Amino acid sequence: MAEPWMWYDSVRYTAPYRSPMHRHPAWQLTASLEGDFHFLTREKEFVIPPGGWILISPELVHSAGSPSEKSLAMQIFFRRFSPVLLPEAAERLNLKRGFLETGQTDLKFLMRTSRDFQRKGAENSPLAYSYRIALGLEFVLAALTDLLPRTNFEAKRNAKMERIMEYMEEHFAEPLCCADFAETAGLSPSRFSAIFRKAAGCSPMHFFNTIRLAHAQTFLLDGCSVEETSLRAGFSTVPYFCRCFRKHLGMSPGEFRKNPFFSVKPDSCRAWQSDFRGFVSFEDILR
Repeated sequence: MAEPWMWYDSVRYTAPYRSPMHRHPAWQLTASLEGDFHFLTREKEFVIPPGGWILISPELVHSAGSPSEKSLAMQIFFRRFSPVLLPEAAERLNLKRGFLETGQTDLKFLMRTSRDFQRKGAENSPLAYSYRIALGLEFVLAALTDLLPRTNFEAKRNAKMERIMEYMEEHFAEPLCCADFAETAGLSPSRFSAIFRKAAGCSPMHFFNTIRLAHAQTFLLDGCSVEETSLRAGFSTVPYFCRCFRKHLGMSPGEFRKNPFFSVKPDSCRAWQSDFRGFVSFEDILR
C-alpha cells in the first residue's frame, strides 16, 4: 500500500442513478469526465460538470448521483495529504472535517489520466505500481492547483494540533485515549478537547477512530480477517470495531471485504478499480 493512497476507480454509468447518504473515513476526490454529477450534503447540492471536481473530507455525509443517461467519473480515496508529498495541502487540510470544495480543471488532462490509469497501470505493465502512485498524485495536484490559491484558509496554523494529528497517525494501533493526547500536548484533557474540536470540528477520539477505520479498510483490502483487522487497527474488541465500522460506513467489515468499493453499483454501471497494489476489477470503460 502506497502512503497515503487507498484506492482509485473509474466508473461509467449508462443510466441515471443516485446513491444513499453515506460517509467515508477517508478523503475523496471525484471528477466528471462525461455527464453531470450531483452531490448532495445535508445543506446543499453541488453539480459537477465535465472537467469539474469535488473534494470531500472524511466523515462528511453526502450522496452522489447523475441525471445523465451516460456519465463517466474518476475518483481517488486517500487517508490524508502526505506531509512529504503534499506539504502545503497537509498543513491546510489534514485537520479539517466537514470540508467540501469544488472546482474545474482541464478535461483533456482528466481523460488522459484516467486512460493512463487503465493502460500504464495495467496488470501487465512493468511499472504498473509506480504509475498508479504517480497518476494518483497528478490527479490530486490538479485539484489542489485550482483550490489552494483561491481558498481563504486561516492564516495562523495550529502547529501543536498538527503534531498531535501526526502522533495519532503514528500510534493508531495503540490503546490511547484523550488523556494520552492531552498529556502529549501539555494540556489538561478538557482544554485539549476544546482546542482540538475547534481545529478539527470533532472530538479527538472521533478523529482518532476515523484514522483507525481508514487503516482498517486498508487491512481488509490486504486480505486480513475481521479479527486481525480489529487488532491491527487498535480497537479493543472485535464487537466494538464492528459497531464503529458499521456506524461510520453503513456496512459491516465483512460486507466491505465482499464489496470494498462501496459505491452503489447498479446493473447500468461498469468500473475499473485498483487498490494501487493490484486490480480488484477491470473493464475498459473508455472504449
